[in-house]
Amino acid sequence: MKLGISSMAWDLDSKIYICKEIGFDHIEVGIDCEDDFEFIYSNLEKIKKQDISVGIHLPMEINTCEVVEDIRNCWVDFVINLYNKGKGIDIKYYNLHLGYGMAHKVLKHRETYLKNSLCFFNKILKYINSTDIYVENTYSKNGELVNIGNDYKDFKYIFDNISSEKFGFCYDSGHDLINQSHYLQSLSYCTRLIHLSDNDGKEDLHLGLSENGLLGEEKIREILNLRSVKYVILEMNEKYFKDSKKIINKTSAKKTK
Repeated sequence: MKLGISSMAWDLDSKIYICKEIGFDHIEVGIDCEDDFEFIYSNLEKIKKQDISVGIHLPMEINTCEVVEDIRNCWVDFVINLYNKGKGIDIKYYNLHLGYGMAHKVLKHRETYLKNSLCFFNKILKYINSTDIYVENTYSKNGELVNIGNDYKDFKYIFDNISSEKFGFCYDSGHDLINQSHYLQSLSYCTRLIHLSDNDGKEDLHLGLSENGLLGEEKIREILNLRSVKYVILEMNEKYFKDSKKIINKTSAKKTK
């Protein structure tokens, strides 16, 4: 299991330095467009020298469950174009969210939206075979547009219908604190990526880990005990990195006793 940090593409240089100073060996880079890959290519020698692996977080605007097929296919093409742009880098995975829809339509036809996601991922997985694809839980608040992927049942449907070694689940602890669901109990077998952060249960504050945090030591231990996980990402402000790593090391030491 690799322990890493998150970074926007434009801030990659400083995050590489932090990896060296604190001792991380993985970076998940947020990419919004093809041009953002240039930040990775320009830092590739540093990345290789420090033996840092790289994952990609795709834009949250991507809508895998888009109801208009032509638009959904545009998103498929967009992801494939990004994948092709990054072929010169040893990208370990691409991570994304399920998407969103009009609240009144999602309420009545949620399975239809999930079937659209199946179409999206089947097309992606046919083309992308040299790296993993992960899909992440999110949270949703009342509004005309709502997120899909804020309930474990959404992902159970997806993984019951797609079986691939290259396709896995990303568990985000901060999102789960806002919209709690049975992700770890139901999806432990396919959980490959973890986004770790804390919050107040209301807003996605990306706080660091602490002994008195809402996330709690018991939950952190449960997460770290997942055998299928390949990468754990501290998705938080960099000021929390050092103390959060100490919490992880302390919790890991306890579970091995």
